[in-house]
Amino acid sequence: MQELLWAIRFLTVIPLGRGRELPPERMGRVMVFYPLVGLIIGLCLVLVYYPLAVGLPSALADALIILFYVSLTGGLHVDGLADSMDGLLGGWDRQGRLDIMKDSCIGSFGTIGIVGDMGLRFVFLQNLPDFLPDVMLSEAKHLAFLPSGEALKKGIVLLIMAIIGRWAQTLAAAISLYAREGTGTASGLVTHTGVRHCLAASILPLFLVGTFYQTRGIMMLAVVCAAVLLLTAYTRSRIGGATGDTLGMTNEVSELVFLFLFFVI
Repeated sequence: MQELLWAIRFLTVIPLGRGRELPPERMGRVMVFYPLVGLIIGLCLVLVYYPLAVGLPSALADALIILFYVSLTGGLHVDGLADSMDGLLGGWDRQGRLDIMKDSCIGSFGTIGIVGDMGLRFVFLQNLPDFLPDVMLSEAKHLAFLPSGEALKKGIVLLIMAIIGRWAQTLAAAISLYAREGTGTASGLVTHTGVRHCLAASILPLFLVGTFYQTRGIMMLAVVCAAVLLLTAYTRSRIGGATGDTLGMTNEVSELVFLFLFFVI
């Protein structure tokens, strides 16, 4: 339970008090709970999105839910994306890239990354193909309090998207070395997360994509996994491993890949 509470405090702005610090060797167990925190985040997105979808135009509802998502996570992963893009694409050598990533200022590549991230999310949500499971729609037709089929579809996508992003971080940490010297939160998360933690964290996303999207969902999760492996290999070639920033980037990229796959699978 302490690991779950720590993960909620770290990944969201949900006020749970300070809590006590955990030793580094327990950080692998923390990352097992990352997808569960994604479930909590996803449920918050759904609860906020449904009223927006009922009372506002679709484009405005989608824009507001993206802003709410960033606010709920304290901009943690978006900041990691910006820092990673500045460093990975702008440095001349390994140490130079790490130094750039540690700089609190955002450069051109980071700005492009944030704008692209937010813009693509909006476009994807606005144009999601309609393949919400028929059984869900048929069961929901007689429930007047539920929103429209389009809102249900997007709500489920938002829910699973948040879970997959946190699962992708666990996968990246499990197969990476920590790129910096010294210790810290990210060091503990990367160093003490192994394959067994990743397998345990995979249960929830596998269950949900299989439940809602059947074989198609499993294929989508497999492609996201391949994208995380490629991204991890790229960061290893550039800085020698993973950092907290690259885990945040992994979250953002994996969620975008998941949304994109609705159009091609």
